[in-house]
Amino acid sequence: MREVEITEPLVRAMKIYRRVARHDLDQGTRRELARHIRGLAEQGVRDPGRLTVCGLSYLRQLERQRAPERS
Repeated sequence: MREVEITEPLVRAMKIYRRVARHDLDQGTRRELARHIRGLAEQGVRDPGRLTVCGLSYLRQLERQRAPERS
């Protein structure tokens, strides 16, 4: 999948996350999200909606992993 084809799901996932979490993603997390979505696309996931949902799930997973670090 070309870079342009992952842009829409990437941007949508970041916008939705920002609204729900009420904070922006740092640059490192944005980079990890892009890598995750690109990896899924390379594995054959083509549906932009599915890529968005998978991106949001990934962000939630990262949030849970980092929660103990903040405590």
